[in-house]
Amino acid sequence: MSVTRANAVKVGAVLLAGAVVLATAQTTPPNFLFILTDDQGWGDNSYNCENSTGMCAHTPNMDALARSPHTALFHRFYSAAGVCSPTRAALLTGRTNERSCIESALRCDQEDPGLTCAMGPGLPHSEFTIADAVAKSPHNYASIMLGKWHLGDLFAKPGISGYSETTNPGSVGFQDWMMTEAEASSSMSNCGCFPVNHTTPGPKPPSGYDKITPHGDHCVVGGGFESDWCYPCTNYFFPANSSVQPAGGPTPDPGVSTLLEKVPGDDSEFIVDHFEKFLTAQIAAKRPFLAHLCTHSIHEPHPSMPEYHAMYERDPDYLGTLTQLDVQFGRIMSLLQSTGVYENTIIFYTTDNGPHQGEERTDIHWSTNFLRQCKASIFEGGIRIPGMMHAPMLISSNLNVSTPATTADFLPTIMEVLGVQSSNPSWVMDGISLIPMLKNITAPRPKPLIFSWGGQSAVIDNEWKLMNKPNAGQCDYQEPYSSMKSYDEYYLFNLNDDYHELVQLKDTEPEQYARMLGLYNDMLASIANSKANETGCGKPSPPAPPAPPAPPSSTCQWYPNSGLNGSDIAMRTGVSSREECCGICVATHNCVAADLNGDKCHLKSTFDRIVRAGSTACVPPTTITEL
Repeated sequence: MSVTRANAVKVGAVLLAGAVVLATAQTTPPNFLFILTDDQGWGDNSYNCENSTGMCAHTPNMDALARSPHTALFHRFYSAAGVCSPTRAALLTGRTNERSCIESALRCDQEDPGLTCAMGPGLPHSEFTIADAVAKSPHNYASIMLGKWHLGDLFAKPGISGYSETTNPGSVGFQDWMMTEAEASSSMSNCGCFPVNHTTPGPKPPSGYDKITPHGDHCVVGGGFESDWCYPCTNYFFPANSSVQPAGGPTPDPGVSTLLEKVPGDDSEFIVDHFEKFLTAQIAAKRPFLAHLCTHSIHEPHPSMPEYHAMYERDPDYLGTLTQLDVQFGRIMSLLQSTGVYENTIIFYTTDNGPHQGEERTDIHWSTNFLRQCKASIFEGGIRIPGMMHAPMLISSNLNVSTPATTADFLPTIMEVLGVQSSNPSWVMDGISLIPMLKNITAPRPKPLIFSWGGQSAVIDNEWKLMNKPNAGQCDYQEPYSSMKSYDEYYLFNLNDDYHELVQLKDTEPEQYARMLGLYNDMLASIANSKANETGCGKPSPPAPPAPPAPPSSTCQWYPNSGLNGSDIAMRTGVSSREECCGICVATHNCVAADLNGDKCHLKSTFDRIVRAGSTACVPPTTITEL
């Protein structure tokens, strides 16, 4: 890189000293642009991959951003989790995902898309988000979110099992949005929404995704060519009254429309097309903006367009998709420069989790740059990811930052730049502002990173990492773990000495283990408190009110000093009379007879009378004639 660490610290300290008053000191407040890719590994950029192997993507525009004199490149940047929905929640809220009860990837996916699937409860509307932060400033920000959502149902879904409430970007502060509910193809993402009944479809193309059908019309699903095959319909949705989106088709929700046009090629290009429209509108209106672009690349399915597929001999769909994504990075930078807003725009770039192993990525090691494991694992390969902050008005010499940082840090950074406070000031904020970190890139992180999702959890305190119940993720276990017959419940690593996570230190570093275990237990208690007393999403549902008592019945046939044989189908206590017991039997499904012994009413599905002093058996009138 272009500067030494010592020079970077000096330059950063001078440049950033007044950053906290930036928004009020400048005539024009800064714009904020988030670029969140999907499933992109720590090694899925050519600046961090051994390019001589033929297993790396060509990403010259991402490389240029990483090496820019206005960029801080984070070498230990972490997603909030190893799967998508938790990280997406943390980026918006600055809080670990489980505080919002986003405990894993939500339902609905490429195989079961939005019109037929409900996710259940999404991101709580009470959370304070990056969109809320810019809205609290006095500068009349415009905000938009484009791409992949996966944090709740975008529109009302009456009659679909699991539907809870509508949770879309508008629910959490964004003024405009255009989103898919979950993942979608990297190319021609909604091609399956316009089916054609072919009488003689062409041959099935090679695709790493099984659920393709012969109903496409010049769709790209793999192999580097168009075909008659397509993925399930995964379409875009947007507000029906959107001022910048196209006319749309109906959904079950009159407030939300669906896209009527086919995405013609690279899905990332389609997203940037709509960002360009938004950007043009805000420049004309002289409004600062927040734009959150969430690409579908490089989540499965990831077929590359033919011109990019042809660039690679090995893994051409995977690597081609990364390169077509990179082209749009370059386009974004050109748009910012040509419209005159580049110098005043802060860019945050990262991804939602580590990469996945699949037919189109034959060796996951190149995507993680040989970190351990992959997507869905709490080992480093699942959560250590690309991360940059690009800020021409703040940084004038390239910074290499080795202090741990995470997606939850973006919101506190915006809040410091704008000088705004959360609308939930007493709620725990897990992220920290990156501004002090950039002033001194060698200083330790003042608070630990915390992770919890899907039964795995961890705490990272600078070089130390404690994990509980890690798993392999979406790839095979790598050595030495693949040869182990059993696994420890906790693992302690020193990542400065052992970023491959090979040497278990739990027993040889008892003091560090005890300290980290204390941080871990603090994390669990804090999350439980947030779920119960902040968002309230973790409070147990109140018990259902007791059913009203059945009206007593005096029309039963009575058998004094009699009981009934057989198992109870139910038993009620506190029953005060034989008439009440009989009425309960009348109101209970499958009750044929009952006996009252003290205050206990035993409900039976058969009538088998026995002598029992002090008990009274009864038969409801509906069954008297059957006995």
